[in-house]
Amino acid sequence: MTSAKHLIALVGFGTVAQGLCQILHEKRHQLLTEYGFDFEIVAVTTRSRGTMYQPQGLSLPSLLKLAQTTAGFTDDLKDWDTKTMVRNSNATVIVELAHTDLQTAEPALSHCRAAFETGKHVVSGNKGPAALAYVEMNKLAAKYGKFFLNEATVLSGTPVFSLVKKTLAGNKIHRIRGILNGATNFILSEMEANATYEQALDAAENLGYLEADKAADIKAYDAQAKLTILANVLLGMPLQLKDVKRSGIDTISNSDIKTAKHQNMRWKLIATLTVQGENIHAEVKPEKLALSDPLAQVMGTQNSITFSTDLLGDVTITGPGAGSIETGYSILSDLLTINTGKLS
Repeated sequence: MTSAKHLIALVGFGTVAQGLCQILHEKRHQLLTEYGFDFEIVAVTTRSRGTMYQPQGLSLPSLLKLAQTTAGFTDDLKDWDTKTMVRNSNATVIVELAHTDLQTAEPALSHCRAAFETGKHVVSGNKGPAALAYVEMNKLAAKYGKFFLNEATVLSGTPVFSLVKKTLAGNKIHRIRGILNGATNFILSEMEANATYEQALDAAENLGYLEADKAADIKAYDAQAKLTILANVLLGMPLQLKDVKRSGIDTISNSDIKTAKHQNMRWKLIATLTVQGENIHAEVKPEKLALSDPLAQVMGTQNSITFSTDLLGDVTITGPGAGSIETGYSILSDLLTINTGKLS
């Protein structure tokens, strides 16, 4: 374990950043005594609330109080935009949690570049850089001797990347198949419980499960991006979004749900990635599964992935696909990886 104090800057202060702050506040002593992880949050920046910067560290209790409001920041204010904060702050780790843009990956991509160029690690919960520019980000991280970590981008806090890189080390993965979007899984579960599609969609929105752009979930853009990231990070295959075939759940009717139920089957939005030699096939689409399929039993906002391996056969991991604490934990796990100074 390393002994240097980690100085953390948060880009974005939504539910994930707030969940991380809560974990860090509650577990500060445990993290230090058990893992040698010493830290301060030195900066927080958002588009709507401004930028706070305190090189000695911001107060976590104060940050948690701010999380209960939407008011602009008033203390430790700095007249910096995000990119300036990334470059000029004394942070050693940039946690990128800005809004995801799957067309350009901006402004997150520029934030990551600025971080590496100024000697900072990047922990990203933002899918854009990993889905659209993973090869470039990895090269920059290697060039400057820094980490580019993305555990939060797929399955929230469920430790997919660390599972494969550590626990499944030595296995060759020839297929990845899973439920990668909690919102659509919730909608399909509600429809099976006799809600109409519109009622299920409204419920998902009211509970905060949907992205700001509903199409990201309903039309499977989110799952498409996550499957791309899995290929890039776990298989070392430079997949692009356009390489992943995609269709969403907006074509599934209540009649389809009822028919499947009578057949002892269940509709799920399934992401599949199959490796055949040097070739890879990737697709996200609704599939009607037999109830004996482990993925058919994953309900509500839960997510799940089955890894088909050469040594262990099928290994399935199931866990939460959303939540502030759950996703905040995945950021913490990446920070602890940086603390060890090694990827595995």
